[in-house]
Amino acid sequence: MKRAVLLLYAAGMLPAFGAGIRPRDSAADYPAHESAGGVTVGAAVIPPAQVRKLFATDLNAGGYIVLEVAVYSDARKEIDLSPGDFLLRSTAGAETARAASGSAIAAALQSKNAPQPGKSRDVSVYPTATVGYESGGYDPVTGQRRRGVYTGVGVGVGVGQPQPPGPAGTDRDRTTMQQELEDKSLPAGKTTSAVAGYLYFPKPSGKARDVYELTYYGNTGQVRLRVPAPAK
Repeated sequence: MKRAVLLLYAAGMLPAFGAGIRPRDSAADYPAHESAGGVTVGAAVIPPAQVRKLFATDLNAGGYIVLEVAVYSDARKEIDLSPGDFLLRSTAGAETARAASGSAIAAALQSKNAPQPGKSRDVSVYPTATVGYESGGYDPVTGQRRRGVYTGVGVGVGVGQPQPPGPAGTDRDRTTMQQELEDKSLPAGKTTSAVAGYLYFPKPSGKARDVYELTYYGNTGQVRLRVPAPAK
């Protein structure tokens, strides 16, 4: 089985929509949902406490807000989907933010947390990555059934270890963060099926209880929905 997984990765045969998460049964299962141009979008803001459980990458400290977003094609109409098609703003402010890619977030966090050569910490925290195959079981956070090839990212802790002396260690961390974020992101590409995943936005200015306005600019038209902030 491990050999088959490696061959699939090497040959680039994994499906384009293998990333992301399982969409809910219908758009009505999301706190916000709207339809236009043959497309229905459902969305929910993920509370910071749940973000910490879902991601090893510290998106809260990085200044990002996470939305779970699903796109449903009416009558199986083809959608050309990209996370960059989504914009977010707080209804209390004028600033608009575009969904950030996993690579951009990982690069920003790497730069922010770059180690100082020759210095050490009492406790060092670093991301770790795994690749494997899941034959069944349920995700304890989402309640969704897991099956097939998966990648996982965790956090390793070392006590009294020096920080990496050069860029190699931080580049590895950036790659691991990027992998985690892209694996769980709303997939990109053409599809006629419902798809879902997370979108990451620089946190708009405003109060925590503000309503957010999410706009999808797709090939079939524009969908705008008001997404309530999560209850504490």
